[in-house]
This record gives sequence, structure tokens and C-alpha cells, in this order.
Amino acid sequence: MKKANGTIRTPRHQPVGREIVWRGIRNPSLDYCSVRREMEGWRFVGVMVAKFQTTSFGARYEILVDRAFKTRSLAVERMSSGRSSSTKVDFRDDAWFVDGRKRTDLRQCTDVDIEASPVTNTIPIRRTRLKIGERVDLTAAWVRLPSLEVTPLKQSYERLGPRKYLYRSASGFTAELEVDDFGLVIRYGGIWEEAG
Repeated sequence: MKKANGTIRTPRHQPVGREIVWRGIRNPSLDYCSVRREMEGWRFVGVMVAKFQTTSFGARYEILVDRAFKTRSLAVERMSSGRSSSTKVDFRDDAWFVDGRKRTDLRQCTDVDIEASPVTNTIPIRRTRLKIGERVDLTAAWVRLPSLEVTPLKQSYERLGPRKYLYRSASGFTAELEVDDFGLVIRYGGIWEEAG
């Protein structure tokens, strides 16, 4: 909408964008993510090119969360060995669906987690709003890469400081996370760090 003097006024609901690029510390990998505010919540869109374990692959992801950072949907498209495949995870009607099929084994899940990407750590960090010294245990719908298999994964977050968290998973994996003022990871243990 234009004002009388011809300048453009940005509507209050105009999406606010954030961008980040992570680079792999151990492996030659990059992950670009754009975060955009929408009327009903937030949209995360990203592209990853990675060498994870012995497999090289590319992946595009899109995550929708509501204003309280509760997951609504996650879509991942993976490219590897000259082929492309995809999966979609939705939460609706108090149930989880994977590619349109109801998954009762995911009923305890509160979040989603993309293996090998730091993007999904922001969601429980923003949703739980932990105070320093507090810890939360949760279960996430874990999208494995490069297989795209979706399984439940128990994990926890403990807030160590104003911008530091300790992540633990039932697999025995742990990592210290450093985040920015939005909750985006800027350093993920010795695996990822913000580029630039």
C-alpha cells in the first residue's frame, strides 16, 4: 500500500525473513535455510548437499510450524545416485501421517527431526522455551537420510546458558548447540557451524 507521498508502507503481516548457511566441519557439506514468518506460523525452506557417512546426496526440505512452533508438516526430497525420492510427514487431527498413511507408532512424537541437518533443532528450542538449567525429554518423528525412513526417536534438550543447549538422543549421541537470538543453531558440536 502506498502512502500519499509515494513511499511504500510494509504491511504489519509482511513476512520477516532470516537466512543461514551451515557448513560441515568434518565432512564437505553445506545446508542453506530460509525462515519466513507467515500469518499462521513459520516456514523453513532449505537445501542440503552433504556427504554423510559413505553416501553423498542432496536434499530439499520444507517445514511448516504454527505460531507456537508446533509442527504441521515436513516434506523432504532427496537426490542420490541420479535418482530422486521424497517423503512427507503431516500432523493433523491429533495424529501423524507419513505419505498419507496414519502412523500410530509416532503418536508420542511432539516434533520432527531431519537427520544430518541442524535446522530442526530450532523447533523444540523455540517451542519449549526452557529456562537455564531446565531439561525437556521428547520424542521426534526422525527422518533418516539418505533413506527417508521415518521412525520415532527419543531425545532431550537441556539449556546450559543463554544461547547454549545440550542435545541428547536415545542412540547415545550428544552435541552441544550454540544458537542465535532466534534459536537457529550457529554451531552444532563438531559437525556443523554457521558459514561466514
